[in-house]
Amino acid sequence: MVSACGSRAGAAGGDGERIVILASASSNEPRPSLPREIESLLAEAAHSRDATDGKNGKGSLAIVTTADGDTARTFPLTPRRANGAVEHGLQRESLIEGNVRRVAESVGGLAATHSGVDLLSGIDNAVRGAGHGTLVVLSSGLSTAGGFDLRRTGWQLEPAALAAELKTRGLLPRLDGHRFVMTGLGATAGRQVPLSLPTRERLAAYWREICRAAGAAECLIDDARPEAGPPNGTVPTPEVPVPGIVSVTGPDGTTKTTLSDDVLGFAGDSAALSPAAQGVLAELSARIVAKRAERPTAKVVVRGFTADPPGSTEQGRAELSAARANAVAGALRAAGVEGPIDSSGGGTAPGMTAMSGGAFDEGVAVKMRRVDITY
Repeated sequence: MVSACGSRAGAAGGDGERIVILASASSNEPRPSLPREIESLLAEAAHSRDATDGKNGKGSLAIVTTADGDTARTFPLTPRRANGAVEHGLQRESLIEGNVRRVAESVGGLAATHSGVDLLSGIDNAVRGAGHGTLVVLSSGLSTAGGFDLRRTGWQLEPAALAAELKTRGLLPRLDGHRFVMTGLGATAGRQVPLSLPTRERLAAYWREICRAAGAAECLIDDARPEAGPPNGTVPTPEVPVPGIVSVTGPDGTTKTTLSDDVLGFAGDSAALSPAAQGVLAELSARIVAKRAERPTAKVVVRGFTADPPGSTEQGRAELSAARANAVAGALRAAGVEGPIDSSGGGTAPGMTAMSGGAFDEGVAVKMRRVDITY
């Protein structure tokens, strides 16, 4: 968990413990899955003694839904015998395991049916009338519709100011008394480019302040990556631009992702990747592995390019660009990419120069320093 605030909310009222699980499940996110911590949370609720006998007896429940509201299913967590009595005997643990497994299977099959992810509305609908309890949001957090559209918001706003504005406009859900857990933050797939470390951190800060402003009793924002898997959603979803990362997929399915020097963190004449670059490359490696699982002959090509500062030589630029390409290729292999990777340096970025009128233009140079990954 990367952040938390508040005190833990108590169990829901008359119906026993209630856990609402909401997944955005768009075409730009990995297939939704329950982290082990959330499965443990469900099992803890299932073990609650706040339950009564009878087919309509009080007990713990899990409600599984999507952000677009087109899917909603309720699952009992409290272990019961066929006659409705709460099981306290030898079958208790196996019944609880089965109940949690059914919730996990339902979550794994969720898929968005609308273009765009309106997380604020989805959260509001999920908790409305539900009483106090726990809300688990399985999502990248990349909202692209409604009051919080990251394509318009961007990455420069102060998180507290954003949350205050949303509250003033009446766009925040009412989370009073709820425990709010968001997991999978920043995990992307499909046509959405990976998030760099600064954008991941800003996204977490946005949602932390939104949660606080919405009145939640506790806010837990978790950026643990979900299980790798292709998206369930097939409806096209808008992409959120990420500074320093551009990705284009051609009609033949080949994807070219360009990473800027800022994202990779190369310093000066160094070919050493920054720790912050590892997250982006790990996510790209998962996509490459998935591509090769479908097309074993898919080629992976890594090309490095440099600027042309004063005093540099053509040979030096070629060597530096090759070293940086090799560093990226090495990181992809370390993250799980098997098979050949064609890595080499292209020297100076083709068709560009940072020299203008005898002066070096750093603004142009930034665009020239890059690594292209094609797969």
